[in-house]
Amino acid sequence: MKFTPLYVSELNNETDKSLTVRYKAGHTIGAVTVSEGYLFIKKGLRRYYIAYEAAQKIFRRIRRLHANICCGDGDIEVDYLVVMADDNELIEVSLPGRKAAKQLMDEIKQAAPSLDTTAPVRVDSDDEGEAV
Repeated sequence: MKFTPLYVSELNNETDKSLTVRYKAGHTIGAVTVSEGYLFIKKGLRRYYIAYEAAQKIFRRIRRLHANICCGDGDIEVDYLVVMADDNELIEVSLPGRKAAKQLMDEIKQAAPSLDTTAPVRVDSDDEGEAV
């Protein structure tokens, strides 16, 4: 398999062969695979990876989306996994559901206990900087 580094650093000196072994040994939930030392994300036709030590923050984001359904309209909540490094969001990938998202975050916390997994405080532009 071919893997693309999500964040270029001196920590990403693994070969595709060793990454394949780690990838296959990991646990996959949706498009995300949690393994020892690395997080793998499949997006489109590519498989990205990042070492937990290279990531600044990995957290779950919940977005409320407006949906028009056959008998009315309403809002649905969609869970995303966000990976940050150097105060930049590197990737955002949708997760298959609330239960899977919680399980994935628990596995990430077990694999990398020192990693920051708290979501930043959301600030809406019409609230003039008040935290929501």
